[in-house]
This record gives sequence, structure tokens and C-alpha cells, in this order.
Amino acid sequence: MKIIHFLFFYCLTNLLVAQTATISGYIRDENGESLVGATAVHVESSKGSSSNQNGFYGLTVPTGYIDLQYSFIGFEKKTVHILLIHDTIINIALEANTQTLNEVEVKSSKDILTNGISTVKLSIEQIKKIPAIGGEVDIIKALGLMPGVSNGTEGSSGLYVRGGTPDQNLILLDDAVVYNPSHLLGFLSVFNPDAIKNVELIKGGFPARYGGRLSSVLDITMREGNYQKRKMEVGIGIISYVLRRNVL
Repeated sequence: MKIIHFLFFYCLTNLLVAQTATISGYIRDENGESLVGATAVHVESSKGSSSNQNGFYGLTVPTGYIDLQYSFIGFEKKTVHILLIHDTIINIALEANTQTLNEVEVKSSKDILTNGISTVKLSIEQIKKIPAIGGEVDIIKALGLMPGVSNGTEGSSGLYVRGGTPDQNLILLDDAVVYNPSHLLGFLSVFNPDAIKNVELIKGGFPARYGGRLSSVLDITMREGNYQKRKMEVGIGIISYVLRRNVL
């Protein structure tokens, strides 16, 4: 009898202690590309979480039968009904919304999105619209057109941010440090514009997680690619064609 009482109180204690559990995972589209800023909402408590730059989310909710609703702009909402007992991993793939919407025209005097102190965000679509010499799209040279940023003298490929030198900039490619962002005497960039998703330049007040740099932080995020089907993009540039022909 004492053993039964002990087991009863032991199970009851575990139930009282483990009243919450964490749900985490990745939110992606049907092609496997991560969705940045997608939301996961616990319907019963209206508590939610948004996915980070890699599409990862985390949410701590009470255990039991729960409903989770996943949503993202331009995609169909998806609701998941589960029995939550312990920490669980749920990966969600959202489908694009194919319904025809009424046209909405938004006009702005600037194409640059700013977020935070001295932060400039550029999409690769905006960078490709900038005229490029010889048809070579260069992210470093495109950033030289931003306020407080210059490319220095002709033939140089570094960024001079607010009077600083190129070695005072931190350049990250998917959190990996890039020490030399160019080759062939600065004529070609090491960044393939077709593989880049987002470019963020922080000219001041950058967070402590980037370490100690004096001038700026250039954070570049690459596309994850299409996991469902094979696609290719072909481009021809005069400079790269001539240089590769003479070098090779």
C-alpha cells in the first residue's frame, strides 16, 4: 500500500511540475526555403513567436490538447492540433497563396529599408537594378553609393565607412568571416548575386554579438536553394569574360 501511495504522489508531482512544454522547429515554404518572420501562435492563449533569420521558432505553452496556427504573408495559414506532453519539434511547410488579390500600389521616396540606428538593408533585387560596369553586379560597389560609405580610390575594392579603413569592417557571409571580399585586383567580387538573399550594413551602434570593429558590420545572408526542383540562372559579363579568357 505504501508503494502505491508513493507512485501516486510521484506521478502527481511530475504532472504538477511539467505543466508547460516547448515547441520548436523550422518554418519553410514548399520549396524548402526558410521563411523569415513567419508566426506560430498558440490559439488557446494567443501566445506567439516569430521565426528568425534561419526560419527557426520556439514557443513554450501549457501541455495538453492544443492548436497551433502558422502563418506568413502571401502563404496559406496552417493549423496543427496535437497532444502536447513534452518538448516537441514541429517543422512546417507553408504553401503559397495563389488567390488573386486586388492591386495595391505603395509609393515611397526611398528604396532603402532602414531598421535601427545607422542600419541599411538592401535586397538583391534592388542591388541588381543599380547600373553595373560591364554587367558585373558587385555588392561592395553598390554599398559605396549609400550615405557615409565610399569605395575609395579607383582599383580598390574595400568599403570606407565614415572615414574608417577597409580592415576596420566586419564582413560576414552566413556568420562566416570574409577577410578578402574581392579578387583579380578588385575587378570581381567574391559574392555571387544570384546566391544572395539579403544584405545588411550596420554603420554604427552594432550589437555586441558582432565583436569589436570600428567602422561597420556587413552581414550577408545566402539563399538556401530549392530542395524540390533544379533551377539555373545564366549571366554574361564583359569584364569576367575578358579576365577569365586571359587568365585561363
